[in-house]
Amino acid sequence: MTAKVEEMLRVITRFAGLNLIWILATLMGLVVLGLFPATYVLFATVQKWLNDGGETPVVKSFLASYKQGFWRANVAGWLLAAVGAVLYTNYQLLATLGGEMPLLVVIAFLLIVTLYVLTVVTIFPIWSYYEGDLKSTFRVTMQFILGKLHVAVGLAAVLWGGVYLSLAFPALILFFSGSVLAYLLAWFITRSIDRLYDKQQLKQTGRQLT
Repeated sequence: MTAKVEEMLRVITRFAGLNLIWILATLMGLVVLGLFPATYVLFATVQKWLNDGGETPVVKSFLASYKQGFWRANVAGWLLAAVGAVLYTNYQLLATLGGEMPLLVVIAFLLIVTLYVLTVVTIFPIWSYYEGDLKSTFRVTMQFILGKLHVAVGLAAVLWGGVYLSLAFPALILFFSGSVLAYLLAWFITRSIDRLYDKQQLKQTGRQLT
C-alpha cells in the first residue's frame, strides 16, 4: 500500500514539476518567443515518458530540448499564428458581407478553419513523435488528420475540455493543465499513429503477396 502511495505521489510531483517548468520556459522567452518552444518540449518530454516509462529526467531533458528546438518551434508556431490571423481576417470579411457570400464559399471556409484547428491541436504532439523536419511534420500531420479524422476531432474535444476545467479551477493551470493535457494528447496520438502505420504495412504486405 505504501509503495502505491509513493508511486502516486511521484507521478503527481512529476506532472506538477513539468507543468511549472513549461510555464517558466514560456516566461523565459517573454511568452512571445517562449510559448511555442516550451510547448514543443513539453510534448517531447511526455513522449519520452511514454517511451521509457517516465524515467527521463525532467529539468535536464527539458532545458536541452528547449535550446535545441527554440527557433524551429518558433517558426512553426508563428507560421500557424500567421495563418490564423489570415483566417480571422477572412472571417471578418464574411461577417461583413453576410448573406451576399455564396454558400459554397462559406462551407469551404468552414472546412479550412476546421482543418486549421485540428492542425494546431495535433502538430506539436505529432512533431514530438515523428521528430522530422518542419515540412515533413506538416505532411505527416495532414496525413494523420485525414486518416484519423475522428481521433483528431476527439483530441480537439479533450483539449477544449481541459481548457474549460482549467478556467473553472485556475490552480490546475499552475500545476497540471499543460502537462496532463500534453500527456493525454501524446498518448492518443502515439496509439493512433502506431495503428495507422500497422494498417499501411499490412496493406503493403498484401499488395506484395498478390
